[in-house]
Amino acid sequence: MAELVVSLVVQPIVEKAIEAAVSLIKEEVGSVLGVKSEVEKLLSKLTSIKAVLEDAEERQLKVPQLKDWLGKLRNAAYDAEDILETFATQVAMHKRKQKLRRVRTPISGNKISYQYDAAQRIKKILDRLDVITEEKEKFHLSSGVNNNSGNSRNHNQDQELPLTGSFIDTANVFGRDDDKERILHMLLSDEFDEEDDAFVIPIIGMPGLGKTTLAQLLFNEERVREHFESRMWVCVTVDYDLPRILKGMIEFHSKMEQSTSSISLLETRLLEFLTGQRFLLVLDDVWNEDYRKWEPLQQLLKQGHKGSRVLVTSRTARVSQIMGIRSPYLLEYLPEDQCWSIFKKIAFNQGNFSSRMQQQNLEAIGREIVGKCKGLPLAVKAIAGFLRKYDDVNKWRKILSSDIWELEEGSSNGPHILPPLKLSYDHLPPFLKHCFSLCSIFPKSYAFDKAEMVKFWMAEALIQSRGGGRQEREEEIGIEYFDELLGRSFFQSSNIDDKVKYQMHDLFHDLAQFVSSPYGHVCQVKDDRSSCSSCCSPETRHVSLLCKHVEKPALSVVENSKKLRTFLVPSFGEHLKDFGRALDKIFHQLKYLRLLDLSSSTLTVLPDSVEELKLLRYLDLSRTEIKVLPNSICNLYNLQTLKLIGCIWIMELPKDLANLVKLRNLELEEMFWFKCSTLPAGIGKLTNLHNLHVFRVGSKSGYRIEELKELPYLTGKLHISKLENAVNGGEAKLSEKESLHKLVFEWSNNRDSSPQSQDVSGDEERLLEDLQPHPNLEELQIFNYFGNSLPQWMRDGRLQNLVSLTLKGCTNCRILSLGQLSSLRVLNIKGMLELEKWPNDEDCRFLGRLKISNCPRLNELPECMPNLTVMKIKKCCSLKALPVTPFLQFLILVDNLELENWNERCLRVIPTSDNGQGQHLLLHSFQTLLEMKAINCPKLRGLPQIFAPQKLEISGCDLLSTLPNSEFSQRLQLLALEGCPDGTLVRAIPETSSLNFLILSKISNLDSFPRWPNLPGLKALYIRDCKDLVSLSGEGALQSLTSLNLLSIRGCPKLETLPDEGLPTSLKCLIIASCSGLKSLGPRGTLKSLNSLKDFYIEDCPLLQSFPEDGLPENLQHLVIQNCPLLTQQCRDGEAEGPEWPKIKDIPDLEIDFICNRSPIMPEKKKASWYRPLVGRGGLKGRKQMEQGEPSGLAGCSKYSILLLHFA
Repeated sequence: MAELVVSLVVQPIVEKAIEAAVSLIKEEVGSVLGVKSEVEKLLSKLTSIKAVLEDAEERQLKVPQLKDWLGKLRNAAYDAEDILETFATQVAMHKRKQKLRRVRTPISGNKISYQYDAAQRIKKILDRLDVITEEKEKFHLSSGVNNNSGNSRNHNQDQELPLTGSFIDTANVFGRDDDKERILHMLLSDEFDEEDDAFVIPIIGMPGLGKTTLAQLLFNEERVREHFESRMWVCVTVDYDLPRILKGMIEFHSKMEQSTSSISLLETRLLEFLTGQRFLLVLDDVWNEDYRKWEPLQQLLKQGHKGSRVLVTSRTARVSQIMGIRSPYLLEYLPEDQCWSIFKKIAFNQGNFSSRMQQQNLEAIGREIVGKCKGLPLAVKAIAGFLRKYDDVNKWRKILSSDIWELEEGSSNGPHILPPLKLSYDHLPPFLKHCFSLCSIFPKSYAFDKAEMVKFWMAEALIQSRGGGRQEREEEIGIEYFDELLGRSFFQSSNIDDKVKYQMHDLFHDLAQFVSSPYGHVCQVKDDRSSCSSCCSPETRHVSLLCKHVEKPALSVVENSKKLRTFLVPSFGEHLKDFGRALDKIFHQLKYLRLLDLSSSTLTVLPDSVEELKLLRYLDLSRTEIKVLPNSICNLYNLQTLKLIGCIWIMELPKDLANLVKLRNLELEEMFWFKCSTLPAGIGKLTNLHNLHVFRVGSKSGYRIEELKELPYLTGKLHISKLENAVNGGEAKLSEKESLHKLVFEWSNNRDSSPQSQDVSGDEERLLEDLQPHPNLEELQIFNYFGNSLPQWMRDGRLQNLVSLTLKGCTNCRILSLGQLSSLRVLNIKGMLELEKWPNDEDCRFLGRLKISNCPRLNELPECMPNLTVMKIKKCCSLKALPVTPFLQFLILVDNLELENWNERCLRVIPTSDNGQGQHLLLHSFQTLLEMKAINCPKLRGLPQIFAPQKLEISGCDLLSTLPNSEFSQRLQLLALEGCPDGTLVRAIPETSSLNFLILSKISNLDSFPRWPNLPGLKALYIRDCKDLVSLSGEGALQSLTSLNLLSIRGCPKLETLPDEGLPTSLKCLIIASCSGLKSLGPRGTLKSLNSLKDFYIEDCPLLQSFPEDGLPENLQHLVIQNCPLLTQQCRDGEAEGPEWPKIKDIPDLEIDFICNRSPIMPEKKKASWYRPLVGRGGLKGRKQMEQGEPSGLAGCSKYSILLLHFA
């Protein structure tokens, strides 16, 4: 039986020490006190030792003494790198000071001191290396092993990482279709509904079977999205922490971070959205076997709606027992044929076989390897991800015959390491082994971003430079590393609700901890009462504190591990306590720190002593309460990443920020860039900077636009404002910034914009021409530009990748000339006051979203926009016609005073070929329409009869007298009519079975409703601000609305009583508000017969004194009375019961003004279940969003929801 052993990986560490020495020599540090000669000796010794390292690492498993030797070498190489980098930093900072003085000064005592100190420390390292070199001789190590063709692949080849394009997509799931469908049935079928509890479905199976992957498939399934009103995903792990679980649920639902850890407050917030909702909660990786821990969460989950589900993944069946489930869903081993399908898809992805014989041999060996994976998909993916890089049959045979397959898994005294995972790790290049092993510093189930992991590796100097490669491409190399580990399944993508994060599977995390364990190289501190001495040693280089109270363990770390390179606090959203005096001690004693994470701590002041961390490359202060960054932070010469996400109190950056010449990532909240009035001078000195969201152009040195010239690596978004201060836009060199995807050009809006200002207009035209972006640009916004025409680079088709264009406040442009922007999908135009024409010959074939606002002179649009799906036209007073839009889905028309009628334009014939010849297509505008809104279009007389929206809202269109007929109204789900005089449009409501929601607002000169058309599907009717409405009886009685669930009557002052003939018996919710003349709720039987009524809300009805004589429905659950003084008095007169009290005293949930807060007989006040402004799953958005042309989410709504809608 093979023994599980760990191999030390030392090559990358030695190579980094060699790089540091070479760099110092190239910088010509001089020979003062012998530093240069000592560095050269060090380089020579390290180079000679490196030559035999590959042989040593390969033989250490057979020669145990070699592992001790490698351990000594690793520590010496680490120390050498620390000393050399410290000295290099001191030299660089001295040179910078000399440059600032501009006068060469004599050699100071301080300089002599640090050079002498460096020389002495290097000599000590040389002494250690002498001993190591002597010990090396007894092992008879061979140099140049990697040059022998019979051995492993050439090291340089490994270093080049011959990746197979992007990473292999291992998300494809084989053999779980039956499992998926069975569990889907349990999720969606009402046969598993429980009246007072959420039904729990545990998926139980051993690690590596794919429980989480299966849960992700179910969670993202479209049928599940439609079925549940709320879905939440929480990764639980070994530590069953109720506050963290509650936080995770709330944050997943609300998309807002929760800072509190109070269980009572978290429970209250959770119940605000959980109560009455049909939800799905996934609890992933549950280990808890204590029922007492589960019970509080179980009680909360009972508040959900019938049909709610809890999906649990766990390794142990005991978990399902404590949750009260007798028969968990047991996930079986994957059949071998399905395992083979996974293996073949990954390992043979490229399919490059030199011969049929080779393919047959590899497939035969591959099937044997799959058999050794014992039905575990994770193991199959791992070994296939490794083998996909090789087509050598002998290599495959070697893997098949490896002793590692004979490892005993999961022994009681050792880690659970699967042989395929260990094999895959053993065949990683050394630098990837280093990257992977360091990931053991994170807790299990830790979710991370790709970009953040690459920054982490860069801070630790784990990214190997390539021969002839460029330093600025370090991020790209790191992404290649990440994708390679992802392709080999060392990382897994976690796609929850379309948000991609990455995690290490628990089994890979076990492997990472195992391979990083020798000599306490990486340490996790989980107990804040611990002294850390058990896991932290003087040679420990990386520590993470996984505890809330950090002062004591932090002090212990400082005391025990002064060579620390990483001090990480992955808080899982908790706010860490009590940094206290530990912080200053960290800064003074941990001088070799490269990465420091202080995020989510209660830190309010960052000590000036932070400047002591001369080698620091990564500093995370996110979500702290720091208000001011000390200027001393600008002395961190090596700093690459400064994270200040969630630091809402920081208003400015330190004045000497330009000293951080190696800074690549400056991460702040988006809002900071607009709160900060001025950036520090000389931002152009940060030549490695990747992100600068806002740059305000100034007229003084250090603030001019040429500061952007030497920032070639800017990535993402750049907003350049105050462009009136710019002189030569070409100095910004924007055409060379290939990684910028979004640009914003903004001039201040408080300038003279008159057409007579010809000088200003010409200057701005020349400036904008000089600001030509790189062709990679995807989004461009131009604000307050006073030029008469758009730049040539926009018109001549140079921006072939431009997807989105916004022009706002460009007041002098008369013609919109966009040229051939073939990729343009989104166009927003606002405040172009002189714009008259958008030529018809412009190419608009691919435009998908168009918003035009406040262009009063615009009178012409291109005739056809065949792919437009969203169109908003607002305040275009001269526009009389709309383009042909055959696939339009959302149409918003607001304040268009000349728009009359577009019946004649809804049918067009256009050529289907680019050259105008060939077949023709008959286009019907508006047939695909989902939502339309027409507001204040006073000349609009009619709508197209070929017109089938799902949502239609009309307001202030006084001449409009007809609606589409019944034939084209069968898709209509919501109709809102506001401000139509005499009820003309109310009489025009077509008969349709699809209408669910009807809103009638501000209908003047209407004392009663006309006869209702046949509306069998109407669920909710809203009547608001109909000032002349007197009666709900007569011809327009509501009894014909047999499916009505909700009736809301607001702002009808002349309405005195509810109808004698009663209301529809299907009502579930009744709202009467601001009806100042209402005196009666009707005679006997008006309300009593409403057996389905659950919620009744009465507000601002000052003349109402009583309920009907026979009382209220027996099934009424919730009654609210607010600002009805006479009725309130009849219910409660001081402490005495009023005459109306017997009619309501048995209602379970009562809210009568503020009595419920004073009287012990009243139940606790809570929000009514109907008070949810939702329509279906997506929700109906308000007026502002509709005017912005945003879809409401109404499309596809099929199930009943209650809507409370207030018109502004």
